[in-house]
Amino acid sequence: MAHFAHQVRAEPPTRTGQYIEFLNISIYFYTRYEIVMRAVINGQSFPDGVGKNAKQAKQNAARNALDRLNEKENNIPEVRWYMSLGVTVPPSWEELRRAPNERSPSSHGISFNSHSQFDYVEELGEGAYGRVLKVKDKLVERYYAIKIIRWKEKALREAKALSDLNHPNIVRYHSCWPGDSGYQLDNSSTCESNSSLLSSTGSPKKCLYIQMELCDTKTLRHWIDERNKKKSSQNSKRRLESLNIVQQMVSGIEYIHSKNLIHRDLKPANILFGQDTKVKIGDFGLVTAENNDDDKTPMERTLDKGTPHYMAPEQSETNYGRKVDIFALGLIYFELLWKISTVHEKCEVGFSNKYFIALFMLQYIIIRSMLSMKPEDRPEASKIITDLEECSQKLNAEEIARRGRTTQ
Repeated sequence: MAHFAHQVRAEPPTRTGQYIEFLNISIYFYTRYEIVMRAVINGQSFPDGVGKNAKQAKQNAARNALDRLNEKENNIPEVRWYMSLGVTVPPSWEELRRAPNERSPSSHGISFNSHSQFDYVEELGEGAYGRVLKVKDKLVERYYAIKIIRWKEKALREAKALSDLNHPNIVRYHSCWPGDSGYQLDNSSTCESNSSLLSSTGSPKKCLYIQMELCDTKTLRHWIDERNKKKSSQNSKRRLESLNIVQQMVSGIEYIHSKNLIHRDLKPANILFGQDTKVKIGDFGLVTAENNDDDKTPMERTLDKGTPHYMAPEQSETNYGRKVDIFALGLIYFELLWKISTVHEKCEVGFSNKYFIALFMLQYIIIRSMLSMKPEDRPEASKIITDLEECSQKLNAEEIARRGRTTQ
């Protein structure tokens, strides 16, 4: 017996809402209402279906339930994964996490191909995009990250962009190659994850392998969350650390813009830390050229590309330029300095908080310019670098004076 449970969900932001005061500037936030439905069959719940109306949500929920039932019908418990890298990957991240010290060429179905350039080390993450692995190059004995993603325009765009970039604050690209997903199911196998890398028949999909610099698994999102848990979240140490981070980010963005590129998806989760602790801008899946190569005129773009919470107002249109990255950087800089529990709090309190302005007047002036509603009023990355350097000098002088007072 099947039935559908439903709810209405509000998700900020979309493009049909209201203006609010943000850093004494009117910034457009919006709310999108969605219908969420879930199929329940014989007491078993299936993944939610989301739609603009009840009919669409119900259809999506039914489709999700059918897909899951088909997976279970065609699969039996035990899985083997064969990768184009020449190594056999463990069945799941859960098994790796539960028994990290038990991994060996014979445990968890791992085997090593002597002709492979890489040794599998561990899985760093997985999601709808695919998965990221940590591997060791056996020839040079160095560790790398290999990102395995579906062969789509976004994947090719990311690889091409990374291959053209060489900057200390951008994740370094090494090579890429095509291949199938490497996930092959035998007659007695099952796979409930990595569906993005498998076809409906369980056979591998064509994928792109991108070999990149190995970064820390913790992103800037983790950095912010960890410091927000501390009691003195607005202390002088965090202030100086935040300044150092944003200086590196802006340096990377200035370089990206100099290559006639727009990142379009800057957010804390896409900012990594290298093994040398330097800030690294990653995830170039939405990168685009700013102008046409032929006549240097602005390109017409797909609207609403990016992460809504960090999108500039003009990204709801099809014509916009590199200043969308400046807007996102301004929002990130604010989060580096000030604890925000929810998006709702960002909208309601935001930069108009008098305590923020009092504590961070120097930063407030810079961030306010970055969050100008009109892109032409936002500074170029080069100007922000100069402003941040002046801010750094003043903050260092204040810190020296503060330490002098405490030792008296």
